[in-house]
Amino acid sequence: MVETAALEGMLLSPKDIDQVMATTGMIPHSPVTQMGDHRQLLPNLNCLGVWQVDEVGVYGPSGWSALRQVMMRSPDSERWDNLVVQSVVSYHSVDDAKKFFTESSDRWSKCTNHHVNITLNDTPLPKWLSGDLTKTDTRLAIPVTRGSGDQVRACQRVLSLAVNVVIDVQACKPAGSTVTQAGVIADRIESALPK
Repeated sequence: MVETAALEGMLLSPKDIDQVMATTGMIPHSPVTQMGDHRQLLPNLNCLGVWQVDEVGVYGPSGWSALRQVMMRSPDSERWDNLVVQSVVSYHSVDDAKKFFTESSDRWSKCTNHHVNITLNDTPLPKWLSGDLTKTDTRLAIPVTRGSGDQVRACQRVLSLAVNVVIDVQACKPAGSTVTQAGVIADRIESALPK
């Protein structure tokens, strides 16, 4: 079992993220320890967990006990080229984590090749299209294309199960990139788990 106190040191540093993303100057935002809530923008819970990392509408009462999340961007503006959101969510038991992962596998399976178009305060948010889901007993991975025009970004979403921890990662790069970095980040986080 991974204790809550161990979560602090599990996320990758900006230097490590720069190395994985093959970029420089990824700027970290302040760590987050609370779930986000975007259900009013995307009530489809099958896609909400793919669209956003760490959503209360998805994790809900699933038995999670703590989370640590950090977002990094380069450049650090709304017109970023590279983005990583990495998080670890601990559960009270291995069974609770497995149950959440199984539920997520079912939900993500229902959000393949799916368009999401959302308007907030009469302003369209970046368009979003998911691809085909790849899944194993401990990992879900799905490619996502977001944005339009010169702001199209290629992304990968990954959800991994490791003991009583769920690793939830999004990585995005400019259009035309093949993005597998979310999986690499998840692997590195998992390798840092206390044995």
